[in-house]
Amino acid sequence: MNDPWEEGLRLFEEGHFEQALYFLEDIDPLEVPDAAYYQALCYSQLGRADEALRSLDLVIIQESNFLKILQARMIRAFLLTTEKRYPAAEKELKGMIDEGIESVQVFSNYGYVLWASGRGKEGIAWLNRAVTLDPENANAMNSLGYILAEEGVFLERALQLCRKALALKPENPTYLDSLGWIYHRMGQDKVAKFYLEKAVRAQPDNPDFRQHQRAALQALGEESAPKRRS
Repeated sequence: MNDPWEEGLRLFEEGHFEQALYFLEDIDPLEVPDAAYYQALCYSQLGRADEALRSLDLVIIQESNFLKILQARMIRAFLLTTEKRYPAAEKELKGMIDEGIESVQVFSNYGYVLWASGRGKEGIAWLNRAVTLDPENANAMNSLGYILAEEGVFLERALQLCRKALALKPENPTYLDSLGWIYHRMGQDKVAKFYLEKAVRAQPDNPDFRQHQRAALQALGEESAPKRRS
């Protein structure tokens, strides 16, 4: 049988994150420096954000490779964002930007965090920078398009951005939802319904997708008014 490190890596690469942790958690990161990094990735995939953040902190403290540290910091900022810990995410991302890091992922995440913190114009400006830095980055285009739609501004540009993002990744449910939501905001609810239904079929438990679908159906007179989010 392979040693625990090799077995944990094999299972991680096959997408068996819970099983991978069975082996990786027993490895001392002081003896195998990459252990904390892969533990963090597994925790992240399993939705165990606090454990992932602790492992990433260990990577940042121990690691000497600049690119690995940067990657760990970017993952850390993304986790803080998904957990809606926006002040901590903003601090992490601003720190990287102040250090001169120019990355579409950092700019895009920072823009989203600023928007989610109620600073819409600042957020849009940083997302514009992300798209300028990499005009073919589907995630940056989708994020900017969605936020423009949420703000109710430049809807034609939002439509162009999200259509291009979806063309690059046609089955991505988040991109389907964004495009449907833009069509709804433009008053084209029959088209919106098509994309939003596809998004909900792909991720039926996603509350945002369902809220958007209800809004479009209600606009078409096919469903009662959507419930408010708590």
